[in-house]
Amino acid sequence: MAALFFYGTLMVPAVLERVLGRKGTGLTTSDAVLDAHARFHVAGCDYPAVVSAPAGSAILGRALSQDEGSVRGSLVTGLTPEDVAFLDEFEGDEYIRTSVVVLAPDAVPAEVYLWKGDRLHRLQPSLWSFSDFMREKAHRWVGTSADKAEYAEVDRRRAMGGKITPPVDAADSTAAEKELPVFGAKFREQFWQFEQGWNNINHGSYGAAPTPVIKQMRELTALNAAAPDRWMRDESLGYIKGLRDLRARLGDFVGCDASDIVMVGNATTGVNAILRSLTTVWEKGDKFLYFSTTIYNACSASLQYLVDTHPHLELGLVPIQLEYPVSHAQVIAATKKAIKDEEARGGRIRLGFIDALSSNPGVIVPWEELTKIFREHNIISFTTADFWVSNCHKWLLGHAGCAVMYVAKKNQHIIHSIPIGHYYTIREPSPTGNPDWTSEFEWNGTIDWSPLLSINAALDFRAFCGGEKRITDYCHTLAIEGGELVAGILGTETMRNKEGEGELVANMINVRLPIEPPSASVPAAEARRTMDVQKNYLQQTQIDHYQTMAPGFIHAGKLWVRLSAQIYNDIEDFRKIGDVLKEVCEKIERGEHKRT
Repeated sequence: MAALFFYGTLMVPAVLERVLGRKGTGLTTSDAVLDAHARFHVAGCDYPAVVSAPAGSAILGRALSQDEGSVRGSLVTGLTPEDVAFLDEFEGDEYIRTSVVVLAPDAVPAEVYLWKGDRLHRLQPSLWSFSDFMREKAHRWVGTSADKAEYAEVDRRRAMGGKITPPVDAADSTAAEKELPVFGAKFREQFWQFEQGWNNINHGSYGAAPTPVIKQMRELTALNAAAPDRWMRDESLGYIKGLRDLRARLGDFVGCDASDIVMVGNATTGVNAILRSLTTVWEKGDKFLYFSTTIYNACSASLQYLVDTHPHLELGLVPIQLEYPVSHAQVIAATKKAIKDEEARGGRIRLGFIDALSSNPGVIVPWEELTKIFREHNIISFTTADFWVSNCHKWLLGHAGCAVMYVAKKNQHIIHSIPIGHYYTIREPSPTGNPDWTSEFEWNGTIDWSPLLSINAALDFRAFCGGEKRITDYCHTLAIEGGELVAGILGTETMRNKEGEGELVANMINVRLPIEPPSASVPAAEARRTMDVQKNYLQQTQIDHYQTMAPGFIHAGKLWVRLSAQIYNDIEDFRKIGDVLKEVCEKIERGEHKRT
């Protein structure tokens, strides 16, 4: 038997019975409270929506009061599976049934229909009142003695078969669509906690969580502190249930089954978990292909570690050097050539390790075409086909550190957690996957799960912002416009391809610095040391004296910076960093970096 918490129209016994198609025999109803949530009006509709407290704060544009952050409703127990099926159809695709804990008055596990995160724009910034509903709207749902349209709204929803169409009077976008937030400086002041005057132009390195995400993380930390054993051990009230629900939500977000992904602390951890698990796969003479001039240092070091720790297998690396700007066609051609050359030498490339978006420079890589090439040559693909890892604390706006790791079903029997924990086991290969592989990543030592579980608040916040396309369009456009502005201030250029050669810019753009490289007559090692000193001075001076930091890097013998555009940035932030970089570069040209 199921227990559900109702907070809107289903608090009316007659409505609940109509939805279930039976009398309430065997059901028990009691008052209950759902904490850390808020109840809002759905624009143009009589019924409410309940969302997490962080999402509620985002909708109101301020912190919730204690009363606003709790929802009073009814806990109904004794519901049969058939009852729940009718309720699922009635609530439809606007809500998702989610496990929670309610106070009735003791803590009780239950389920509740929460409003879906991709529909937050339909919620009005006003709290819904059950007493107001009973006084003004209930007649549409239960009728009156003189009303021939009893249960009209109940039956209208049931007739939709789970695909809910709002009433006609909710279709007017001026009434139903909540005005979307304006990105930029004011948005930053409202939802981020940067120190006064700090210009955060380096989101791509560490991310920066908005306040609703930080708030949810702290609330989750408090749950752990309040009852550690319940949080760690109880699968219905603790972190494990939240973790499994999150994986299901992220699976929908990235387009895979929940059993194909696990959560890890950061991308480097995920990369190492996969690469070290593949130890049993390698054969003598296997080679690992990668782009040596753009790869993240921790990843190239991880590949080298495999070579160094398997001397008996004589593993090797196949580095491909790219000097950007490079067209996508040239990247593909260089990859094909490296594979062909290795095969001609009698070698075998077993792993293709590539980024979808490289580190330094931060450019888009044609990973889809490269994945096809790897598949044609029976090369394990560390992109999306076989394995994929991505931080959630950067462009997803989660709290550091959290990352998602995907493993294709055919490979799930191979992969084990780092460190090995309680649930390690040998698994047999299966084309339909090994769902129990995820258990190893649910418990392999005590950690703080709060940053990972607060990804829910990040997803809610992104929906509040208007969704993925709106966020990406803003950041991409700002990156290009801001990067060109900075290049103009410096008198240099951005790292861009010509039209038709493939886009390099996602939400980060690379700008060359106006610093003359060492003479060609200078030995390469000495030239590199000189540029490293310049780069380090550039970065530390920004932090120490200018309240900002655009990361510098050396590529193709020149100094560049990588600039990130996020929804809390605007064009003025790029103008400021341009002025700062110009001033610091002038100091380097005068030789001031040599005196530090």
